[in-house]
Amino acid sequence: MGRLFTSVAADYDAVRPGYPATLFDDLAELAGLQPGARVLEIGPGTGIATRSLLDRGWRVHAVEPGQEMAEIARRRSVGHPLRVDVATFEDWEPHGAPFDAAFSATAFHWVHPDVRWTKTATVLAEGGHLALMTNRTVAGNTFHELYEMSEDLHRVHAPGMEDDGPSPPAAELIAELEAAVGDIGHLWSVADRNTGAAPTGGLYEPPVLRTEIWEQEYSAHEAVRLLSTFSPYLALDAGRREALFAGIEDLVNEQFGGSVVRRYLSVLAVARRACQPGAT
Repeated sequence: MGRLFTSVAADYDAVRPGYPATLFDDLAELAGLQPGARVLEIGPGTGIATRSLLDRGWRVHAVEPGQEMAEIARRRSVGHPLRVDVATFEDWEPHGAPFDAAFSATAFHWVHPDVRWTKTATVLAEGGHLALMTNRTVAGNTFHELYEMSEDLHRVHAPGMEDDGPSPPAAELIAELEAAVGDIGHLWSVADRNTGAAPTGGLYEPPVLRTEIWEQEYSAHEAVRLLSTFSPYLALDAGRREALFAGIEDLVNEQFGGSVVRRYLSVLAVARRACQPGAT
């Protein structure tokens, strides 16, 4: 499923949400990253988060399986110290000095669970950090109301598409995250439900958590363009997807005055590599 994104690389780059600048400031502080630090980025996509890494003077070596996604990331970062290898993280072979930090934004769940924690630990320098970031939709947004109003459309045009249920209140999700800070694997299974529970077995010290709530408004066209970059919709038959999106766009225009708001909780977790990775 993760390989589907490259087919909509331009839309992905245009409408996928970014991440608050304050969380990158937190990352710099928590991981002790100075200008010139070497950062490995896993799954940069079109480089939405990559640009914030580069803006802080860090040298970024990214691993991205989608050729079109990688090309946009390179093009949008000309003149900055960015290298993008087109490969899956599982197949990628690291060369050179270890990294000061490994970073992944809303992509770590695509790495196989047998690889994601162990391989990342092996490419980090002593005292290096793993930093994970994601956006979660939380309650209090008209985008969720749009989902509810479009249930019949989904039933007709996307039968069997799994419903994630209502967006949780931000305070409730933050409380769940704070209760899981003993292990970054446990924490990330709460932050990103696609990751699955997988404690890291002593590879990392307990993580530090940072969060921020923010909102993004989308026009009717932007709303369906955003949905078009999500893997369940990408997997639909083209005819069904076109009919579904036409109906959703009509709903936004007729029921929401032409735009909807999505409320995000951005989550950052930073964990230092253990002195002896794998020790329990």
